Amino acid sequence: MPPDAARGNPDVAAIARAAANPEDLETLDAYCETGSLRRAADLLHLHHSSVARRVEQLGRSLGLDLTEPAGMTRARLALTAWRLLGD
Repeated sequence: MPPDAARGNPDVAAIARAAANPEDLETLDAYCETGSLRRAADLLHLHHSSVARRVEQLGRSLGLDLTEPAGMTRARLALTAWRLLGD
């Protein structure tokens, strides 16, 4: 995929905006890696309710339902594409 096309993808652009806040990016990364609020909370050394709140806020800002398989898949793909761009 050409880099400009990846940057123009709405999901990748949303990840780039979220990456401006390292805490958001760290939360999204842990949640996408584990697929579980409790396991992400363990990785982040936070209470699972704190991670749930962050994931809900991230989902709203990304325009994705991160609790649904399709939303999680889109977030994972966008996060990977954003990382490959190296922006």
